[in-house]
Amino acid sequence: MTLKPHVICDVPSDVPSMKKAIGPKLAKQYSANPKVPKYDFVLKFPDGVVTGRAVSHALGKIPAPRGPTLLAGQHFTVEAMGLAKAEGCEVIAIHEFFWTDAAYADRWSDRPLKG
Repeated sequence: MTLKPHVICDVPSDVPSMKKAIGPKLAKQYSANPKVPKYDFVLKFPDGVVTGRAVSHALGKIPAPRGPTLLAGQHFTVEAMGLAKAEGCEVIAIHEFFWTDAAYADRWSDRPLKG
């Protein structure tokens, strides 16, 4: 299942603005980056596991070149985190999630997990 993010533009990087943009639960994980006065884009994913495909699709919809970008969500797969870092995005996640996209897909299919 692909999670489509809510895209918020031009968000100041202070904690109160971020809390308003991403909500109090995700804002608890946020710490301001002193090198970024504002984020051009904040992508807030709905609760669930964000896969690499979801991140790739969401970032593909944002016009290039893009400035500072923050991705916020409950869980990100290993591929999603890697892609976000490769694209120069900062990531806020509520929990560390060490599954790969394939392991997550297997979890929700009819097949048993590969051991």
